[in-house]
Amino acid sequence: MKNRQMQGKTIKKLGIIEGEAVLSRDLIAFWGGTDWETGEIVEIGHQARGKNISGKILVCPAGKGGAGDTFGYFYLYKSGKSPKAIICNKAQGTTLAGALLTNTPMVYDFEEDVIDVIEDGDQLTVDSDNGIVTIKKK
Repeated sequence: MKNRQMQGKTIKKLGIIEGEAVLSRDLIAFWGGTDWETGEIVEIGHQARGKNISGKILVCPAGKGGAGDTFGYFYLYKSGKSPKAIICNKAQGTTLAGALLTNTPMVYDFEEDVIDVIEDGDQLTVDSDNGIVTIKKK
């Protein structure tokens, strides 16, 4: 199968990152919705509850937001359990701030909905310099 590319916007030029996709169809909360010591999504009622984002490339619609989300993402990063990169439809402000603070590549604002294109286990190459995500289907 041919690799597919999607063009988005990038928040910062941080090079090329490769890894496995972990998909959340729900908004992600880094303050209270993820376990900072494990990287597991723990929010009750969340579609991706039980999935682990540590060392993976997180694919989601956007961050959930809230004043604590930037700090929640920072704590996840400091514990070594943050994702390698974030791919999302919309750049929610506190998630964007957390990614900037920790130098986590983040690409967003694609023409297509990333939730409809990327699946758990797909291998992704994130070119954060140019905002290009290459998808190799599992």
